[in-house]
Amino acid sequence: MTMQMHAQTFEKRTLAYGNLERSYWIYVPSMYDPLQPANLLINLHGFGKDGAYAARHRNFRPLADTANCIVVYPNGSREKLTGSRFWNYGKVMGSDVDDVAFLEAMIDTIAAQYAINQKRIYAVGMSNGSYLCYLLACRSKRFAAIASVTGSMSVKMFNECMPDTPIPVLHIHGTKDPINPYKGNKTSKGIEDVIEFWAKANGCAPEPVTEMWEDVNGKDGVTAQHILYTGGVHGHQVALIKIIGGGHSWPGAEKKTMWGKTSRDLDATQEVWRFVRQFERNE
Repeated sequence: MTMQMHAQTFEKRTLAYGNLERSYWIYVPSMYDPLQPANLLINLHGFGKDGAYAARHRNFRPLADTANCIVVYPNGSREKLTGSRFWNYGKVMGSDVDDVAFLEAMIDTIAAQYAINQKRIYAVGMSNGSYLCYLLACRSKRFAAIASVTGSMSVKMFNECMPDTPIPVLHIHGTKDPINPYKGNKTSKGIEDVIEFWAKANGCAPEPVTEMWEDVNGKDGVTAQHILYTGGVHGHQVALIKIIGGGHSWPGAEKKTMWGKTSRDLDATQEVWRFVRQFERNE
């Protein structure tokens, strides 16, 4: 099965894992050269969406074409009653699917077909996919950096997370997100608590560098603040892009959302790649 997008062809592939047939979309840029191992970026969709949706609306293709990066858009498993796709970061919808193991198996499958730079594997997710990114950061040793947009860590995940090899983290979140509140709730941690956790885990300096970004688009009703923790082990950083007044949305996305305002002052796709590409995984 193929899907046309911007005159490019994406291929859908399947993988049998955990008694389920799993699937993912993969984009291999024309510049791919097996003699030059490629970066690998895994893009995780939100609840009720799928890999094809993420490929359309969180489009990393232009970056992949210039950064020697293979981009993968996996599909979450389906919820039994409605068929909605989701990622399981801890008994979500009563699920016992091990999505961390599935993604690691998918990486191994792709690495058997293409030359992959094992030190430059990254993950980005939105909303439900963002939670799984944090679980990857807690449990997996395959990733060099993660980026989270509009998600968080569950309280249980936060309390149990003991990463052996802490990794750099970028988080982008609106202060008026009605789905995953910026200040947290009974099931999810507040965003600033999450960022401070990862800054400490990475050994960053306790005081961040904070700056307001230029309000390029005064009509979007939001502004952006950049909070950066530096000085971590191996040069690691932890960053928060705080969208003041922003909702549950991907900054810079063309598609409108019913869940609040979308920042037009920045492009989350570019910011994610600008951040993660700085880092290599250290043993």
